[in-house]
Amino acid sequence: MSVKFIPSLLIPEVFYPLKREKDFTADIIERMVEEDFYKSIELGDGFEKTERKRILELTERNDMVVTQWLTFLIEENNLDVSSLDSKLRSETATRIKDSLYAAAEIGAKNIAFVTGDDPGADRWADGIEGLYESLCEIAEAAKEYDMNLLVEPLDRFAHKKRIIGTTDETVALLSRVQKEHDNIGIAFDTAHAALNGEDIFEALEKGKSLIHQIHFSNAVLDTNSELYGDFHMEIGAPGFLTIEKIGAILRKADELKIQENGLRVAAEVRGKVDKESCYQNEKDLRSMLKEALNLVTV
Repeated sequence: MSVKFIPSLLIPEVFYPLKREKDFTADIIERMVEEDFYKSIELGDGFEKTERKRILELTERNDMVVTQWLTFLIEENNLDVSSLDSKLRSETATRIKDSLYAAAEIGAKNIAFVTGDDPGADRWADGIEGLYESLCEIAEAAKEYDMNLLVEPLDRFAHKKRIIGTTDETVALLSRVQKEHDNIGIAFDTAHAALNGEDIFEALEKGKSLIHQIHFSNAVLDTNSELYGDFHMEIGAPGFLTIEKIGAILRKADELKIQENGLRVAAEVRGKVDKESCYQNEKDLRSMLKEALNLVTV
């Protein structure tokens, strides 16, 4: 095995109902440190200064890579990095740039988010140009904090219907940004690639130079099913993603030498209802991720 895989915990999804609970994120990091499995932590935003300090101390002491997702900041404030409204787009870039100081206070080495809606075929190119400008502006600001900017492509046609989704489109756009800003990359999600009708192995091949991390997310691909779409569902049937499939994707990433010195990988299943069920969700996902990683080494 040539690629070093770094197990990552996607806290705002795995513990979804608790993501805004005061001190919970720091508490769960402290709890996960004892398990000695995760070496990467992905979290949301909005932490008070005392919690930011705890997160920084925990992650630095335990040599954890920190990625901050700004998706909730964007969605909760009706922001849009690719809006055709230049005023809204500018406001979004400013809000993201203003959030970088707090991201630095938790030791974030990566910030990540998703793009806005597909404006339609007649305005798609205009939206892409606006998105390009936003990404360049935010990537430039992120450099000051020694951070990478990661974009998660969503599905284009199935459910979320965002402006970029397919790997071809994403690579074309981010390659342009990369010419000026080398701190740009893809947060690859298996469910979105599958919902875009892509072969995941081919998508990895196309995106290999830009992919920084992988989320193993499941989806039902039958368009006649009421479950069709991106619902962050459990791994296994009726979705396409199984432990064996995760193992095969890891082997492909290893073959392609994606982020050879450290590829972050996380299982994404949205936690539901209460704290105990969320804890069980994490435990199940940790077991599955361990099993899939073991498939790569045999």
